[in-house]
Amino acid sequence: MNIPSHIRCSRCRFTREDPEASERGWTAYECGNGDSEYYRALLNVRRNGDRQQRVTWRGCPCGEEVLA
Repeated sequence: MNIPSHIRCSRCRFTREDPEASERGWTAYECGNGDSEYYRALLNVRRNGDRQQRVTWRGCPCGEEVLA
């Protein structure tokens, strides 16, 4: 049985800055993968709306790790 691996959003190549949602002193990051259920979701905001300084989401099966 193949279980899809989850790449944390902080390590995913599809994570990108969202200049429209960003504010002075805080950069918003969103999912840029059109195949993901999280597409265009802000990845450094909690469900209750609290903003985080870094990407904190767990990821999804559509993620691809950034290769250095």
